[in-house]
Amino acid sequence: MKLKLITIVAALVLANTPVHAQEQQLAMGFVTTPETVLEQATPATADVSIKPVNFSQWVRDFERQYQPVGQVANGRMFFSGQSEVRVGPLDPNFGKELALAYEKAMFDMRADFILQTYGRLTTRTIREIYQNDSSNAEQFDPVELQNAGEAGGGKLEALLDKAITLVDKTLDNALIEQGVPADQVQKMSIEQKRTNYKNNIKKEMVKSAYRNMQGLVPVQTRFFTTDTQNGTLVTVGIIAVQSEKTRQFALDMSRKRPSNVTGTPKKLADLLPAKDSDYLDEIGLRFSYDEQGRPMLLSYGRYSLSVSPDWKPARVFRATQNATSMAQTLAEASIVEFMNTNMQVSETALTGAQEEEIVGQLTHFENGTQTGVEQTKSDIGETLSTLLKSGQASASGDLRGSSVVSRWEQPDENNTIHVGAVVTWTYDQLANANAIDAQGRGQAASGQGSATSTTANPINRGSKAINRPDDF
Repeated sequence: MKLKLITIVAALVLANTPVHAQEQQLAMGFVTTPETVLEQATPATADVSIKPVNFSQWVRDFERQYQPVGQVANGRMFFSGQSEVRVGPLDPNFGKELALAYEKAMFDMRADFILQTYGRLTTRTIREIYQNDSSNAEQFDPVELQNAGEAGGGKLEALLDKAITLVDKTLDNALIEQGVPADQVQKMSIEQKRTNYKNNIKKEMVKSAYRNMQGLVPVQTRFFTTDTQNGTLVTVGIIAVQSEKTRQFALDMSRKRPSNVTGTPKKLADLLPAKDSDYLDEIGLRFSYDEQGRPMLLSYGRYSLSVSPDWKPARVFRATQNATSMAQTLAEASIVEFMNTNMQVSETALTGAQEEEIVGQLTHFENGTQTGVEQTKSDIGETLSTLLKSGQASASGDLRGSSVVSRWEQPDENNTIHVGAVVTWTYDQLANANAIDAQGRGQAASGQGSATSTTANPINRGSKAINRPDDF
């Protein structure tokens, strides 16, 4: 009886699943069954409240559908990464910072892969142990004014020269003219220091690599509202892939030649978001196939618009055009970077501990006469930890084969106006551009294009899934 009841509940859940969700499941290469519905709805550690997925859960869900991230299998390797959005969702520059967070995440994924695969590591460890148990360990030689310049440096020496010159004069306009503050001439202290104990260690590790990378393309992207000890922030998460197919297609693109890579034919309309609000879920590059099964790219570029209340309508219009142009350029840049990106990266990490005892003596003077001596002692205990990552990436390539297929403008849940452009690279467009170029030069078109093969509302959105596992 219990099994029959479970079957009925599962059937009702499936019956109420939207058609587009079932199609999305098919596109991802799996089909929901009554058993999987119940398993996902009531797992062993089920919580009564439904919480938005976090980055780690999202990656684990992806690995169950495809393969573990970071491992090579079936000629492909998946990568994951995320980066923070510097400002909050209510900031007028949130959309711009969102685009930059995507760029940071992509750069870090490339850099981490190149360092791990092709990097060279050098290390240096410095150890210092010193102890001064001498009977005069805390004694210092008397300070003489004529030697103070050597101990204190050029600034002190110049100061003393001026003080001696004017010691018998009124310390007023003459001092000001020579730039000497009166209190520094009348009173000064000379410090002497000595380290009597050291127990230090410092380790420096340097990684560096230089390499080119072709065919890295995001599979899915998602925006998360992430909790920290000091509040919440928005992060951009990316899962990307590099495979034999994507690398080969990138090489074919750069040489403008037909590709032997083929896949399941798809209509462009089925790949694009169904409505304008769904464009808010998309950012970055996607790899798919056209209606003839030839590889193609979709690139989602986005930016945001911040309008001042005192702007005239003409300026608002122009600002919108400029933001959309920026989004288009970012989309085109992603396509060129897919073809071939040259990376040069380095990472310097330093860790250590510092433990020292320092004794000192302060000798005080007033108008050139010693007025007292003060003994000092200090203990230093510090943990050292620094990290420096730096690098640069460059890419260049022709835009022939690309075209803008959609432009959009949409407010998000916090009323920030986002704008975007979708740029595709297809063999049809390459053939069309070649034909136009050939016509202009009075020649027949080449056949390269034809190929037979706070109070802010939280943000938790994910890109549309358009791939099967065998796409890559």
